This record gives sequence, C-alpha cells and structure tokens, in this order.
Amino acid sequence: MPLGTKGNMSYPFPRLQNDGIFQLVNAPEFKGKINPEIISSMKKLRQVCAGAKLDDELFLMLCRPETREQLRAAVINHYFAEEIRASVLECGNVNIKAYEYSQKLLKINEKANPYESDTLNNKVRDQGFRKAIVALYDHRCAMCGIRMLTPEGHTVVEAAHVKTWSESHDDSPTNGMSLCRLCHWSFDEGLMSVSKNYEVMVSKRVSIEKNFPGHVLTLSDRGIFKPEDKAFWPGQGNLEWHRSKKFL
Repeated sequence: MPLGTKGNMSYPFPRLQNDGIFQLVNAPEFKGKINPEIISSMKKLRQVCAGAKLDDELFLMLCRPETREQLRAAVINHYFAEEIRASVLECGNVNIKAYEYSQKLLKINEKANPYESDTLNNKVRDQGFRKAIVALYDHRCAMCGIRMLTPEGHTVVEAAHVKTWSESHDDSPTNGMSLCRLCHWSFDEGLMSVSKNYEVMVSKRVSIEKNFPGHVLTLSDRGIFKPEDKAFWPGQGNLEWHRSKKFL
C-alpha cells in the first residue's frame, strides 16, 4: 500500500484472481463477475465470495516444505522493499513456530515439561500460548463471557497466565485463561480471581475510593466459562497460587 493509505485484509483476494494464484468462488446468492473495485471490506468480500480455489500446481508446491520456502522468498523479494524483507521473513518464521508451539500445548497427554518453552524465542512462545488459549475458549472471556470478533479476525480477548510466567515458566493450558482486557488487568492486579468451585471472585477493594466498577461487581460468584474438555480447565493448584499470592 502507498504511504499514508490504510490497508485491508480484503484487498488482495479479488485483485489476485487473474494472476494464476487462485480463482474466487462466488457466493451462492451472488451472480456475475466479482469486481475488485466494489470490495472494500471483509464484510463485502463475504457477501459476494464463498471462498477461493488455489491453482492445483501451486497447491502442491505449498504442501512441500522446500518449495513453500522458495515461494515465500520469491514473494518477499518481489513485493517488499529491500530494507524490510528481513523483518517480513522473521514475522513469517515466528508465525510458523508459534503455530507449531500452540499445537504442542494442546497435546494434553504430554507430561513433565513437554513444551520446552524456555528454549523458544519470546515472540514465538507468547504468540503460541495465545493461539492455544484463545482457541480453547473460543474467543470468549472466561470471567465476563464477552465474545467479539472483527471481520478481520481480531478478538477482544487475550491469553492470561494464572500463575505468572516469571514464577511458573508454565505455558500448559491448565495455567491459562482467555480474558478480555478489563478482566485480564483486574486478574493481574488481584482484583479478581477464581474460586475452588470455578466461580468468579471479586475483591472488596473494587468498590473503594471513587471507583465505578460497573458490571464487574455483578460477576461475583458467577461460574466462569471453561473449555469443553475438562482436561484443559484451569488447574486448581495454579488458581490456589493466584488466590493466595495475588488476590486482594
């Protein structure tokens, strides 16, 4: 995108359909040719397009690690300015490793330090932990239940460690919860916690001074939202640490 203009995730799809990369598939209710000029948002793209079909030969190349890396390098060298190519390549590598780490975190049958988190780049570890936890909670805040996604896939929730990383060095799903920014901040500050019965605990300090906590007080004693699989619920050992060390 030219400097000073704002990009959009929907832009590449209709504009690359004639480059031999993929062909767009019309939405059932949309007839006619998809005009790139009318695609200005992901919402509009979804209205006219059901998806895209990759070129068969390209798909096979993307399935092979060696040719996939050759394609990645070709795209970066052709479409990106020389001074930012290294940063773009690093970003792609972090995304790949973070995804692989998130999948390891979701293998609940692994025991005894299975994640090798201490040897990972912080960006990889943070992003991988976030991917795993947010997916387990389906983008929903465990405490207040809010779930909001933008058309581009941005989510309102974050991945929070129950027992802080500095204390535990533990990225296992049982040491994580998906929390919105307000609940995450409140949890880290000790203003909220989770009981032995998996109910929200709200500190009395929330209502002191001239605070206006709004809906936070209404969450007290309400059951938290948990992953479907009980094996991924927050561990009571970690919650006990938070209740004794952080909760006010």
